[in-house]
Amino acid sequence: MLQRTGEDYPSKNARESLSDPIELTRHVVALPGLPERLQGITLVHLSDFHRGNGNTDPVIEATIESAASLEPDVVALTGDFVNHRREDILPIVKMVSRLRAKHGVFAIPGNHDYYADAMLLESALEAAGVYVLKNCARELQAGLWIAGVDDLLEGSPDLNRAMEGIPTDAPVILLAHNPNFLYRLASETRPILMLSGHTHGGQFAFPMIPPKLICLLHLRTRFVHGWYRQGSVQMYVNRGVGCSGWGVLARRFRCHPEITHYTLTAESLSG
Repeated sequence: MLQRTGEDYPSKNARESLSDPIELTRHVVALPGLPERLQGITLVHLSDFHRGNGNTDPVIEATIESAASLEPDVVALTGDFVNHRREDILPIVKMVSRLRAKHGVFAIPGNHDYYADAMLLESALEAAGVYVLKNCARELQAGLWIAGVDDLLEGSPDLNRAMEGIPTDAPVILLAHNPNFLYRLASETRPILMLSGHTHGGQFAFPMIPPKLICLLHLRTRFVHGWYRQGSVQMYVNRGVGCSGWGVLARRFRCHPEITHYTLTAESLSG
């Protein structure tokens, strides 16, 4: 059963306004089965840079600088590095190459990356030291895995390949650009923290046209931003950094770019 758990689930999150208009949200996340020695491991999540659209380079640069200053153990980048132009791939890879993390920087492609050149993006990221998890996984530390799937719309996502070799009871951080991939996890019983983007939180928050309606009509998804739960899977949808659209629509309105910071624990936060 799919549950909308709210933006603040699983615990009241902390919001910090960084350099305008960037927002940092912090979450403490219970991930059952997390080994004791990994309690408190931190992860920073960025998504949807859309480099080349809306003149957002200053925002992208500021976001990456702020994210790097958090000194996380893991960095997750959940797709749409560029908007549609092949010539934007190497510049955005140069930008994200400044990110560092104790256990690695990991990425997956989004649908817009395929409009440009997903193969070039993958090779450039790997050359820059970023692990691209396209239908594959890596063990971060003994007892904790990170996996990723290809884009749901333009790629060939394969959950079985992505999870191959992972013990059935091991906790997994799963990167999937499109939050609709959650429906493919209906039979999963292992503890999974799924991180997604794609929606931009609606990108616009008009009083009479809420982000939920924008996402439903434009992206055909009921997921907008924040926390959702389905069985043993917790999913967070990040609002992203850049913007899509053309002309006057290539901007955000009352929907700030987001850096998401997670601290993992094995303990339940309820009660």
